[in-house]
Amino acid sequence: MNFRDLFEKTVDFIDEKRKSIVAVSLSALGILVLIIVFFLSSNEFSVGNEANELLKIVEKRQYSIAVDYYASVDKKFSDSKMERFNKSISKKINKLLLNSGDKYLDGDISQESFIGLINTVKSLDKININVDDLITQANRVGEMYKEENITYNVAISYINTISILNGIGGNLDVYKQNVETIKESRDVYDSAVKDQKVYKYYDAIEKYNKVLKEDEKYYNLAQNAKKQCVEEMYDYYISKAEEANTSGDYEKALQYIDYLKEDYSDDEKVQSLEKKYKKNLSLYTLTSDDIINIISKKSGKEKANLSINSLPQMVKNDKYYYAEVYEYDKLINEVLISAKTKDLYSYKDGKKDYKVDYGEGYFRILEDGSYQFGITKYKAKFVLTNTLDEKENKYKKVDILDIEKADKYVKSKKSLEELFGKQKNIYYYAVVNKGLFRGKEVYAINIYNEKIYSISEKGLSEY
Repeated sequence: MNFRDLFEKTVDFIDEKRKSIVAVSLSALGILVLIIVFFLSSNEFSVGNEANELLKIVEKRQYSIAVDYYASVDKKFSDSKMERFNKSISKKINKLLLNSGDKYLDGDISQESFIGLINTVKSLDKININVDDLITQANRVGEMYKEENITYNVAISYINTISILNGIGGNLDVYKQNVETIKESRDVYDSAVKDQKVYKYYDAIEKYNKVLKEDEKYYNLAQNAKKQCVEEMYDYYISKAEEANTSGDYEKALQYIDYLKEDYSDDEKVQSLEKKYKKNLSLYTLTSDDIINIISKKSGKEKANLSINSLPQMVKNDKYYYAEVYEYDKLINEVLISAKTKDLYSYKDGKKDYKVDYGEGYFRILEDGSYQFGITKYKAKFVLTNTLDEKENKYKKVDILDIEKADKYVKSKKSLEELFGKQKNIYYYAVVNKGLFRGKEVYAINIYNEKIYSISEKGLSEY
């Protein structure tokens, strides 16, 4: 064997051994890689398994168990492993939050269940919440409410509930305000509809004007309803204004006209009625000072010492003011004063008599609440003298006297007070002088029905 052959064999041997060494080296490396892969896979499997377990607990809304479970994982995991665990569970919980939010909005889970989930997630304070996803969902909630796909209670409870999550802060305030604004606008619309049904057209129109243009459906409904109100209110408010004017409430009559002026400012009837009611208000309205001045003038009492409680009254289509009259805080009279003529009438009946003789006459309130006016003593004298003349009962003079003075001329065994009893106050008493040597006759005239009674030795008889 020459040197060349020996050299070639040597090279072949070395080359063969080299391949064997490389093969061995490669086999060791592969095993190492497999070990590393197995270790990492096992490690990640542990993280994923723990995350899935915690997710199940969260899904069951087991608040305290979730907190304890997370704490136990935190103890046994290294920092790097815990970091991977937090990342994994955060991803899963964020997905759960969005899915649960959709289910709550669709009515598939209850409000209590949704709140329980949020409270459980909030307890895991190291979980990273994807705020952007929740904001996007909250924005969609506002649109769903606007489109009437969910109720106000669902929309606002969703936003209020997720607002408690860590990291949300005030990010949802704008969406909550949007929901509240739409709700307020729709509440105003509903209130306007109710007003329109009971003929409160002016109030309804004011509310329809407040419905938001952004809430397109309800805005259009409000505009159509407003047009209907404008059409219907003309005849209705004209009628109500005339009723108020007839009852003497000129301020109310003018108020009804004011309701029409914005939409019917050029209407001749509206303008004419406004002038009429303003004139009535000016002519037939008495202030407290006006009433006190009239009472003072009629009674001769110092007006500085007088005070009243008054209210307007319509009596047979004429306006009066009823007033309780006080002097130094003591009730001294009840009066009716005509707003047109300023005539004053004092209260008098069988049970109540303030014993005043000023004014144009008397009045009383009947059991049915109506007012009845009495005649003055001058008319009573006229009624009596007219009747005497008709009966050709000759006389020289007729005097209207108070009951005490008239009683002196009564020939009956009973006094006037005994004859008339509790009703003595509703009569004028007249003494008729028949002339020299013919004596005097006594008569009583009922101030409310003008009946005349003569008083003689025989007693009382209608004349």
